Amino acid sequence: MAKHAGLWLSSCLIIVVACFQLAGCTNPPANFNTVILNVSSSKVGPNTVVTITATVPADKTNAGVTWIFTPGAGAPANPGTFTATLTSATYTSPASVTTQFTVSIQATSIAIPTDTRTVTITITPPAALTIKTTALPNGTVGQAYSAQLAATGGVTPYTWALSNTSGPLPTGLSLAATGVVSGTPTQTGSFTINAQVTDSETPPVVVTGNVTISIVNLLSGNYAFEFSGFNASGNVVVAGSFVSDGISKISGGVEDVNSLGAAPAHNSFTGTYTLQANNQGQLVFSSLPGSPTYDFAIDATGVHGRMIESDTTGVRGSGELAQQSTTTCGSQTLSGPGPLGADFVIGVTGAEGNFAGTTPGPFAMAGRFTAEVPASSTTPGNIDNGEVDITAPGDQIITEATLSGTFQTTSQPGVCTMSVSQTLANMTFNVYPIASANSLVSQAYVVETDTVSASTPFLSVGKLIHQTGYPFGDPLSSFTATSVGALVGPAVPTGGTSYVPFASVIELQANNGGNAFTMPLQSNFGGSVTDFLGSNAIAASFNNTDQFGRVDTDLAAPISPVFYIINTNEAMCILDNQNSAVIGVLEPQSMGTGTSFTASTIAGTFVMGTSAPPLAPVQNFVGVTTLTNTSTTAGTVAGALNLSLVGGNSSGNVTGTYALTSTGQTDGSGTLNFTQTPPPPDFAAGFFIVSPTKAVMITTTAGDVNPTVTIVGEQTDDFGVN
Repeated sequence: MAKHAGLWLSSCLIIVVACFQLAGCTNPPANFNTVILNVSSSKVGPNTVVTITATVPADKTNAGVTWIFTPGAGAPANPGTFTATLTSATYTSPASVTTQFTVSIQATSIAIPTDTRTVTITITPPAALTIKTTALPNGTVGQAYSAQLAATGGVTPYTWALSNTSGPLPTGLSLAATGVVSGTPTQTGSFTINAQVTDSETPPVVVTGNVTISIVNLLSGNYAFEFSGFNASGNVVVAGSFVSDGISKISGGVEDVNSLGAAPAHNSFTGTYTLQANNQGQLVFSSLPGSPTYDFAIDATGVHGRMIESDTTGVRGSGELAQQSTTTCGSQTLSGPGPLGADFVIGVTGAEGNFAGTTPGPFAMAGRFTAEVPASSTTPGNIDNGEVDITAPGDQIITEATLSGTFQTTSQPGVCTMSVSQTLANMTFNVYPIASANSLVSQAYVVETDTVSASTPFLSVGKLIHQTGYPFGDPLSSFTATSVGALVGPAVPTGGTSYVPFASVIELQANNGGNAFTMPLQSNFGGSVTDFLGSNAIAASFNNTDQFGRVDTDLAAPISPVFYIINTNEAMCILDNQNSAVIGVLEPQSMGTGTSFTASTIAGTFVMGTSAPPLAPVQNFVGVTTLTNTSTTAGTVAGALNLSLVGGNSSGNVTGTYALTSTGQTDGSGTLNFTQTPPPPDFAAGFFIVSPTKAVMITTTAGDVNPTVTIVGEQTDDFGVN
């Protein structure tokens, strides 16, 4: 018997091993002798679909199951809909559920009737239907808008409409049944609508709720601005910031204004503004004496704009404004988080006052410095490793002068201050940030706040731009391609005795880091227009360089440029000429996606405005213009401008043409002519394309002895001379 038992056990083991090795057998599951049900949800609301699948592991014939659907106690007359196949079933809860109830669903194996399983599904009343959206995102006049209203509870899908008592949506917007508010708004303001949502219960539930929406214009948010001009006493400089509500009000304004005819003032202000559909408008700083008023134009992004003063205060000039990506200026935002501090290129223009020991006249300074990390956000930081070039009246040309000083936070979080010393005088600036990156101010407007006196004789305004590359081992390696910019300022012609306006657009064609370069340019010196294009382009060489990114050339007056490198193919330029205050910024030139410049490279709608006027008689204008190419090399001009002249203001539409020069497809040079109605009637210009979104121009109008620079398009890295 024991022997037979051993044989039987051995046989069983062999069979088991064979089962697992040959047939892939596994241990039977715990629920092997039952029905397995998978349910998509065991608790649902109204009008919800539940899927149930059934399997019978012990049934090798796959005969399937039979189903029994049983509503629980308290179920409504319509407990829902149940449908089934041999292996699956679907239960849809009723569209209307007022009290909670259950249903049970039993599945029994056809092949093995003893194998059965039951599941219970709980059906609950829906949550109260509620409109979740109380405020929609702001829209902008003239820009496509789309936003979704949202509700919760009830039974989906929802249907949306305005209630019978609702006020209208902003003009240009509509509400779809899906709850999408869309369109292109055409009016500013704050609006409240009464939205109505209907769910899919039987009967449906309807609720209403107030929803607000504001439509703003392009001038919305925090802005910094700077301005340079003249009154009867001489130069006037301004820089500041304000908050626009996007509709009509200006608040939180602060500015520093300084002039040769009055003491500097640090003012807080409020005001109003208007903005038309063509992106032109007017700023009124109504709480300030005289209600300073500026005509302005803003680009389609609401980020960059230009402005001119157009009031009865006697001040005339041009400026720029930029939406601030940062509104904080403090010791550690100028230095960055450390540990090495931050490097900046600085450039300012203005005037020297008339005092004993000084020579009155135009002034310009360009250079760079390092803002060292202060001990804390409230303690001053040091300015060192500074170097500047200065051109001042009385044949004063100061090259490679030391610049040092301190910077610190002020009691106003949006303004910090900077005190520097250079060879000729001490200077104090207030700093208004424009942009930042990684907790570091990368661009800012600066305005001198000194009382103009014998010890602090200069009056100036300008810009700080973050410098990349210091200390420079090989500054020329930053000039790898082509850079374009505009230079503007007053200068005394050779053999002359008085200042006249100088304006030039130039192109620096570098030899990929070599000493030699070519410089096509167009200039207007007091009405004398000169072109150096194509084979007439100036050929020269870079000369001295240093670790601060300063590079000069072997050129002499009237074009004796010194460059302070900002970044690759980007530099601030000052002319080291006697009795000259000419300055500007060169930026990398781009053809965009093309392989050569065409009239379509610069086609589009742009803000157009003058830079800082070199002298008081220069006209100041601002507006919006559209360039439309009609051929590969030519096109039309149409737009509207506002002008501010010593004799008064005017405005009108402009029409004209533009065309590339014979070398324009290679160097991006061109000419532009338009006629304005009402007068002045004629305007001629020479330009260089900077990029598909920017060009720089000088006036070349016959008989115009007061030329200036005009910026077309965005003003990124435009200098303090605008």
